[in-house]
Amino acid sequence: MEFDKARLRQLLQGYMSNQISADELLELKQYMLQTDTEGDLNAVIDSLWHDLNSDTPMSAQSDSMYRSILNDPRVQANPPIKQPKSSRLIQPAIWRWTAGVAALLCIGMLFFLHDRSTNDNTKDEQLDKTVLSDAIVPGGEKAILTLSNGRTINLDEISSGRIAEESGMRIVKTAEGQLFYESIHTTQVKEVVYNTISTPNGGEQRMILPDGTKVWLNAASTLTYPTQFIGNKRIVELEGEAYFEVSSQSSAQSAFHLPFLVKTKTQTVEVLGTHFNINAYNDGETVKTTLLEGRVKVSATTSRPNESIHRILNPNEEATVKRGSNIIQVAQVDPTNAIAWKNGYFAFSDEHITYVMTTIARWYDIEVEYQGDMTNKYFGGTISRFEDFETLLGTIALTGSIRFRIVGRRVIVMT
Repeated sequence: MEFDKARLRQLLQGYMSNQISADELLELKQYMLQTDTEGDLNAVIDSLWHDLNSDTPMSAQSDSMYRSILNDPRVQANPPIKQPKSSRLIQPAIWRWTAGVAALLCIGMLFFLHDRSTNDNTKDEQLDKTVLSDAIVPGGEKAILTLSNGRTINLDEISSGRIAEESGMRIVKTAEGQLFYESIHTTQVKEVVYNTISTPNGGEQRMILPDGTKVWLNAASTLTYPTQFIGNKRIVELEGEAYFEVSSQSSAQSAFHLPFLVKTKTQTVEVLGTHFNINAYNDGETVKTTLLEGRVKVSATTSRPNESIHRILNPNEEATVKRGSNIIQVAQVDPTNAIAWKNGYFAFSDEHITYVMTTIARWYDIEVEYQGDMTNKYFGGTISRFEDFETLLGTIALTGSIRFRIVGRRVIVMT
């Protein structure tokens, strides 16, 4: 492709401000792979770096930053390619380019930390690695399907094809790992039977429900649903986190669309046809519902059967319900952060270190311990969920206020 300095500058600025399309990301990736234009690439980087007028030093995590762009999940529909830490050697012709990108990304894209206290706790040694009894790697597609008779099926042990038959429905797994249901009988089934799909720590699963609704289930989550939706409502139950793209469906008796309800322990979300995310982990302090398209009604669970506490959400709004409370708070948000996990990356916006590490722990299947005062430790930023684990911690540690020690599958966070 023909090299265009102005275009490359525009692409980099769009990436830094997180205002870049998938096509533009692919174009940026192609520029990065051009080794015969090193001088032009460096000139653009130097110009941008000069304009930033920053004293921030070049990061030692250049390899991580390089992969962050090449494997940015927004470039492709599938998750980023998993690469071992030593899978790529950066050649001298590319090194200065990747270092420049690393410096730009340290300012614009990756993690930042601000300590709300007045103390500077910067430490020289930020990542202490003890003997690792088991490699800590990113999660992947892993789930257990429980049929109505109690039989369990480990989905990651099945490559593709028919899995089982339930109440007139055939359960199939595609070669890409997605689960779906297809009818094998034309007669209406009167008995409702339920399936449950559960992901462990370090697991996720994509599926299409019997009504055509698409679901992405995050790590440590459980979804219970009927193999066929019968009646005037479609009801599923969720523990953990899932993203839904609800299909419109009419009943056989009327032309009205059947409501789709997602029940958690603290709330019920009712929709007709829309895209939304629910974060309802049992160990979380809140339950969050984030709407991308359409409209949903969020109803808080109350002790009084006839009491109704609800709010209507419009696109780019998020409802928050605290555990033990029936108060629903609604705020305007950027919904892309809520569904970052679905697209293959972590996205935090001024989140406390305990929330950040809990989220990371679910995906990498680790235990976390804290030593020191974490009261004022807040983080923000974006990074691939398929990053090498030590590189991920090293990126957070570059902020200077947090140190890590790895002991087996336990991570000790220290101030």
